[in-house]
Amino acid sequence: MKVIKYYVILLAVFLISSSVMAQTNQQDYFKEAEKYTVRIYGSTVTALETSSRGSWTGSGFVLYIDKAAGYAFVGTNKHVIGDGISSLQISFKDGERFQAIPVYIDPIYDFGILKFKINEKGAPSNIICSVMGDSDKISVGISVGTFGNPIGLEYCATKGIISSTTNTPGDFAGSFLQTDAAINPGNSGGPLISLEDGLVIGVNTAVTNNTQGIGWSLAINQLKPIIEKVITGELPYAGRMGWIGATVEEINPDRAIEDFGAKYSSSVPRKSILVTAILKESPAEKSSFMPGDIIISVDNKLPMDNADFLSDMRNLGGKKCSFLLCRMGNEIKLDVEVLERGSLRPKEYITFAGMIIQPNSPTVYETSYSWASPDCVYVSDVLEGSSGEAWGAHKGTIRGILINLTYYPVKSLEDFWTAIKDVKPGQSVEFFYWTSNYGSIVKVVYYSENEGPSLEKVNI
Repeated sequence: MKVIKYYVILLAVFLISSSVMAQTNQQDYFKEAEKYTVRIYGSTVTALETSSRGSWTGSGFVLYIDKAAGYAFVGTNKHVIGDGISSLQISFKDGERFQAIPVYIDPIYDFGILKFKINEKGAPSNIICSVMGDSDKISVGISVGTFGNPIGLEYCATKGIISSTTNTPGDFAGSFLQTDAAINPGNSGGPLISLEDGLVIGVNTAVTNNTQGIGWSLAINQLKPIIEKVITGELPYAGRMGWIGATVEEINPDRAIEDFGAKYSSSVPRKSILVTAILKESPAEKSSFMPGDIIISVDNKLPMDNADFLSDMRNLGGKKCSFLLCRMGNEIKLDVEVLERGSLRPKEYITFAGMIIQPNSPTVYETSYSWASPDCVYVSDVLEGSSGEAWGAHKGTIRGILINLTYYPVKSLEDFWTAIKDVKPGQSVEFFYWTSNYGSIVKVVYYSENEGPSLEKVNI
């Protein structure tokens, strides 16, 4: 009897010791995360494409330290970096803010990378780097923690478990880890940490609205090759995202088969990909895509849903690819010269009377009422208190301008600059706004020299 009690006591002591040890380890992991996690402060310098003026905060974590070059790299979300030209600063715990430079954005995975000089005032002299784990080996139920700066609070830890390794947050592309560890605005870009070994297994990215305990982190394994290529300079700022200029949507496979005649030789996807519109002068138009086509495969791979299709397109920029389509019951094979989406980002813009005018890039005409044609320019912003705002200028596409009874059709930024560059203070300009089904004309006059026409370069 005494022997049994002795073993029971030993077991209880062992269990208590194990629990205390595990708790101590977790505390150590969070203390370490406190050293490699940063707070990111962003504000809009110039609103381009779909961005808007404003300021925000987010999180990030040190990925790599290049002591020879004097730089450290920080991982975060693309939406923490922003679409336009942003001013970005970071700070470590109890440190001063200092400038960071965006070096990579991934609009499909919502991932981004910054770098900073390690000798900046505010950067710790003993900077440490996070260590990445193997997200493919993560299983449901393991303990995880998040670290970041939620809702304006600094360096907060939360704890939970992995809820799923297969679910995805709607239209987001990529592999995700679902967790019930609290993720809030400001946590974006911070690390998801395995509390089994303290390794980073994900990048905290999103929450599901109107729910509790459902957060999403980008699984780290899919990001490792990207990180390596950015550090070695093999990837440009906006990556090599493939773009064909076709808008698509998911539909039920039964509808694709019954109404559009889709034919699947082997497995049936979770969702079929229906082409709904073709953008003018795009690779899809040049290759004879049509609305109503069902995308069966891309380079012999069946996309399982729209997120999978976007992931497939990520690495196809600048390549010739084979698309198998089903058009009203007939299979059609088309070769497509896929463009790099990043190469179509605005490289320059014009300021006039407080207005920001840019080329009508794919990001704009795919996501706004101006999608019908690239043959125009886009007013991406009108500054508060400017002459443009006073006269009623607004965001939108412009197809022409009228100056001194001369009408100038505008099909490119070059056309716009040729027409506007010599406009003087007090001289009226009539802007012909246009969409696929609506037009308006807005008069704008500026009086201050600093609102005169100016052509600016985009350096990222």
